[in-house]
Amino acid sequence: ICRHEQHRRQQERIDRLMKSAKVPAAYSRDTFSDYTVTADNAAAVKAAHWLIGDDRRGLFIEGPRGTGKTKLAAIIANEKAKAGKPVLFSSVPDLLSDIRATFDGGRTAAILQTVREAPCLVLDDLGAERMSEWVSEQLFSIINYRYNECLQTIITTKYTPHELMERRSIRGKDGDRDD
Repeated sequence: ICRHEQHRRQQERIDRLMKSAKVPAAYSRDTFSDYTVTADNAAAVKAAHWLIGDDRRGLFIEGPRGTGKTKLAAIIANEKAKAGKPVLFSSVPDLLSDIRATFDGGRTAAILQTVREAPCLVLDDLGAERMSEWVSEQLFSIINYRYNECLQTIITTKYTPHELMERRSIRGKDGDRDD
Protein backbone atom coordinates (compact mmCIF):
# COMPACT_ATOMS: atom_id res chain seq x y z
CA ILE A 1 0.00 0.00 0.00
CA CYS A 2 1.38 3.38 -0.97
CA ARG A 3 1.76 6.14 1.60
CA HIS A 4 -1.20 8.05 0.11
CA GLU A 5 -3.49 5.06 0.59
CA GLN A 6 -2.15 4.56 4.12
CA HIS A 7 -2.86 8.21 4.89
CA ARG A 8 -6.36 7.96 3.38
CA ARG A 9 -7.16 4.86 5.46
CA GLN A 10 -5.81 6.45 8.63
CA GLN A 11 -7.89 9.58 7.99
CA GLU A 12 -10.95 7.42 7.34
CA ARG A 13 -10.39 5.63 10.66
CA ILE A 14 -9.99 8.93 12.50
CA ASP A 15 -13.16 10.27 10.87
CA ARG A 16 -15.05 7.16 12.08
CA LEU A 17 -13.62 7.58 15.60
CA MET A 18 -14.60 11.27 15.64
CA LYS A 19 -18.15 10.39 14.62
CA SER A 20 -18.47 7.53 17.12
CA ALA A 21 -17.11 9.71 19.94
CA LYS A 22 -20.46 11.57 19.97
CA VAL A 23 -18.93 14.89 20.97
CA PRO A 24 -21.69 17.53 20.69
CA ALA A 25 -21.58 19.39 17.37
CA ALA A 26 -20.92 22.71 19.13
CA TYR A 27 -17.58 21.32 20.34
CA SER A 28 -16.73 18.75 17.67
CA ARG A 29 -13.95 20.80 16.06
CA ASP A 30 -12.53 22.42 19.21
CA THR A 31 -8.86 22.06 20.09
CA PHE A 32 -6.71 23.38 22.91
CA SER A 33 -6.00 26.47 20.79
CA ASP A 34 -9.74 27.29 20.96
CA TYR A 35 -9.76 27.28 24.77
CA THR A 36 -9.12 30.50 26.67
CA VAL A 37 -6.76 29.83 29.56
CA THR A 38 -7.30 31.99 32.63
CA ALA A 39 -5.88 31.98 36.14
CA ASP A 40 -9.03 30.16 37.29
CA ASN A 41 -8.81 27.30 34.77
CA ALA A 42 -5.05 26.98 34.15
CA ALA A 43 -4.73 23.94 36.43
CA ALA A 44 -7.63 22.19 34.68
CA VAL A 45 -6.09 22.87 31.26
CA LYS A 46 -2.73 21.53 32.47
CA ALA A 47 -4.49 18.41 33.77
CA ALA A 48 -6.31 18.01 30.44
CA HIS A 49 -3.00 18.08 28.55
CA TRP A 50 -1.61 15.53 31.02
CA LEU A 51 -4.65 13.28 30.56
CA ILE A 52 -4.04 12.84 26.84
CA GLY A 53 -1.45 10.18 27.77
CA ASP A 54 -2.61 6.56 27.61
CA ASP A 55 -1.82 5.50 31.14
CA ARG A 56 -3.85 8.21 32.86
CA ARG A 57 -6.86 6.98 34.85
CA GLY A 58 -9.18 9.95 34.79
CA LEU A 59 -10.06 13.52 35.52
CA PHE A 60 -12.77 15.16 37.64
CA ILE A 61 -13.57 18.69 36.45
CA GLU A 62 -15.86 20.72 38.69
CA GLY A 63 -16.84 24.34 38.65
CA PRO A 64 -19.75 26.72 38.28
CA ARG A 65 -21.95 26.70 35.21
CA GLY A 66 -20.45 28.41 32.19
CA THR A 67 -16.78 27.96 33.10
CA GLY A 68 -15.88 25.76 30.11
CA LYS A 69 -15.93 22.29 31.69
CA THR A 70 -17.80 20.67 28.80
CA LYS A 71 -15.64 22.39 26.20
CA LEU A 72 -12.46 21.20 27.94
CA ALA A 73 -13.76 17.62 28.18
CA ALA A 74 -14.78 17.75 24.52
CA ILE A 75 -11.31 18.96 23.55
CA ILE A 76 -9.80 15.98 25.37
CA ALA A 77 -12.19 13.65 23.51
CA ASN A 78 -11.38 15.31 20.18
CA GLU A 79 -7.63 15.06 20.77
CA LYS A 80 -7.88 11.38 21.69
CA ALA A 81 -10.05 10.57 18.66
CA LYS A 82 -7.67 12.49 16.34
CA ALA A 83 -4.85 10.39 17.77
CA GLY A 84 -6.76 7.26 16.71
CA LYS A 85 -7.96 6.32 20.19
CA PRO A 86 -11.58 5.31 20.85
CA VAL A 87 -13.55 7.63 23.11
CA LEU A 88 -17.22 8.01 24.04
CA PHE A 89 -18.73 11.35 25.12
CA SER A 90 -22.16 11.64 26.72
CA SER A 91 -24.02 13.92 29.06
CA VAL A 92 -25.21 11.86 32.01
CA PRO A 93 -28.92 12.70 31.55
CA ASP A 94 -28.72 11.76 27.84
CA LEU A 95 -26.86 8.54 28.62
CA LEU A 96 -29.49 7.47 31.15
CA SER A 97 -32.23 8.36 28.66
CA ASP A 98 -30.50 6.23 26.00
CA ILE A 99 -30.28 3.31 28.42
CA ARG A 100 -33.98 3.63 29.30
CA ALA A 101 -34.89 3.74 25.61
CA THR A 102 -33.37 0.29 25.10
CA PHE A 103 -35.61 -1.47 27.62
CA ASP A 104 -38.26 -2.53 25.09
CA GLY A 105 -35.76 -3.62 22.44
CA GLY A 106 -33.69 -5.76 24.77
CA ARG A 107 -30.48 -3.91 23.92
CA THR A 108 -29.81 -2.54 27.41
CA ALA A 109 -26.97 -4.96 28.15
CA ALA A 110 -25.22 -4.07 24.89
CA ILE A 111 -25.47 -0.32 25.56
CA LEU A 112 -24.20 -0.74 29.11
CA GLN A 113 -21.33 -2.91 27.92
CA THR A 114 -20.30 -0.28 25.36
CA VAL A 115 -20.33 2.47 27.98
CA ARG A 116 -18.61 0.38 30.63
CA GLU A 117 -15.86 -0.86 28.32
CA ALA A 118 -15.07 2.26 26.25
CA PRO A 119 -11.33 2.89 26.59
CA CYS A 120 -12.07 6.54 27.40
CA LEU A 121 -15.47 7.74 28.63
CA VAL A 122 -16.53 11.35 29.17
CA LEU A 123 -19.49 11.71 31.53
CA ASP A 124 -20.57 15.31 31.16
CA ASP A 125 -22.69 17.14 33.71
CA LEU A 126 -22.83 14.52 36.46
CA GLY A 127 -25.46 15.59 38.98
CA ALA A 128 -27.84 17.05 36.39
CA GLU A 129 -29.83 13.81 36.32
CA ARG A 130 -32.79 13.23 38.60
CA MET A 131 -31.76 10.79 41.31
CA SER A 132 -33.62 7.53 41.81
CA GLU A 133 -32.56 4.07 42.92
CA TRP A 134 -32.34 2.99 39.28
CA VAL A 135 -30.18 5.97 38.31
CA SER A 136 -27.92 5.38 41.30
CA GLU A 137 -27.52 1.69 40.38
CA GLN A 138 -26.72 2.46 36.74
CA LEU A 139 -24.14 5.10 37.54
CA PHE A 140 -22.53 2.97 40.23
CA SER A 141 -22.37 0.02 37.84
CA ILE A 142 -20.68 2.09 35.13
CA ILE A 143 -18.23 4.00 37.31
CA ASN A 144 -17.34 1.06 39.56
CA TYR A 145 -16.66 -1.21 36.57
CA ARG A 146 -14.47 1.43 34.94
CA TYR A 147 -12.57 2.04 38.16
CA ASN A 148 -11.93 -1.67 38.72
CA GLU A 149 -10.80 -2.18 35.11
CA CYS A 150 -8.53 0.91 35.20
CA LEU A 151 -10.38 2.56 32.29
CA GLN A 152 -10.00 6.28 31.68
CA THR A 153 -13.01 8.29 32.83
CA ILE A 154 -13.48 12.05 32.61
CA ILE A 155 -16.30 13.58 34.66
CA THR A 156 -17.58 17.14 34.55
CA THR A 157 -19.96 18.57 37.12
CA LYS A 158 -20.99 21.84 38.68
CA TYR A 159 -20.97 20.19 42.12
CA THR A 160 -18.13 19.68 44.57
CA PRO A 161 -17.47 16.06 45.57
CA HIS A 162 -19.32 16.65 48.87
CA GLU A 163 -22.33 18.16 47.09
CA LEU A 164 -22.37 15.21 44.68
CA MET A 165 -22.44 12.76 47.59
CA GLU A 166 -25.43 14.62 49.00
CA ARG A 167 -27.22 14.57 45.62
CA ARG A 168 -26.37 10.90 45.00
CA SER A 169 -27.82 9.71 48.28
CA ILE A 170 -31.33 8.33 48.45
CA ARG A 171 -33.68 8.85 51.37
CA GLY A 172 -35.54 5.86 52.71
CA LYS A 173 -39.19 5.94 53.81
CA ASP A 174 -37.97 6.80 57.31
CA GLY A 175 -36.10 9.83 55.95
CA ASP A 176 -32.67 8.39 56.65
CA ARG A 177 -30.05 8.84 53.99
CA ASP A 178 -28.70 5.76 52.21
CA ASP A 179 -25.46 6.80 50.54
